[in-house]
This record gives sequence, structure tokens and C-alpha cells, in this order.
Amino acid sequence: MFLILSERFAKDVIMPDSKVSKTYIGPGNKFTITCPHCDKQKVVLASLFRGHNNKLKVKCYCEKTFMVHLEFRKNIRKKTELKGTYINHSQEDRSGVLLIQDISMTGLAFTSYAVKKFIEGDELSITFNLDDSRRTEISKNVIVKDIRQNSVGCVYESAERAFSPLGYYINDIT
Repeated sequence: MFLILSERFAKDVIMPDSKVSKTYIGPGNKFTITCPHCDKQKVVLASLFRGHNNKLKVKCYCEKTFMVHLEFRKNIRKKTELKGTYINHSQEDRSGVLLIQDISMTGLAFTSYAVKKFIEGDELSITFNLDDSRRTEISKNVIVKDIRQNSVGCVYESAERAFSPLGYYINDIT
């Protein structure tokens, strides 16, 4: 039904990111390829592609060719632009504004004017509103794990539940 061409060929194909579908590895180390032209599907074993280029060029039996990007993360990471605030309890309750760049069930990454002032291990309280229809307010306690040039990576102090408003928001990847 599908012919997965060598990853080597995928490097030769230049497609805008909007034309490359992201596919998450599911239970049993498998993923589903869906042709965007005819909607035919095939389940494929992911271990065949782990450790290689994660972009695959696929040719469907309908003769159309498309790209698939395999995402091996354990948790979906959703790109966002959510405005919020923080209080840094590790630095005398210093506070400020932030912009959440991406979010998952285990943590988030944000940017702020004060990126350089954060230290690994800082404990923060973060409050922001989702861009869902209800503008749901979310408050999370997080720990700074990674400081990059323009962003701060954090993990939640307590695990997020899949059936919480944030869980629904993250898993709605449309």
C-alpha cells in the first residue's frame, strides 16, 4: 500500500514544514502513516527508523508522494504563544511576564526579558490562559531544568493528568 523511500531521498526533497505531517510513535512502538491525498492508512513498526533521520518520503499506492516526520518523544509537545506571568520563589519572589513557546504533559518552555536571570533549579509559579474557547486559566508550579539562549525549559512539580483542561489542550494537535 505504501512505499517508504530511503531517508536519503527525503533530504533531497524540499517541502515547506506545513506540507510535512508529524506522526507520533504510539503504543507497541508503532506509528500510522495516513496519505493526505486519499486517506489510506498503514501501521508501521517505528524501531526500523529510530536513530536515523526522522523525515521520511512516502509514496502511496495512489501514486502521490508526501513527507512524514516521526516524533519519538514520549509526550506530545505543542507549539504555542501563550502569555503569562511567573513568580520566582528561589529569587526573593521576583516576578515578570513570559511567553510560553511550547508545552507538554511534563513541562514547558518559555521566553522572557529575564531569561539570563534564571538558574537551573529555580522554583517558579506560572499562571497563563489557554487560547481555547474558554480562555482556561492554568497555574503550575515548575522547576527550571534548562536555560538556553532565548528560552527557559521547565518541568512540572506534579504530573499533569491526561483528562485535565491542559491535557485536552495539549492533545488537541489540530
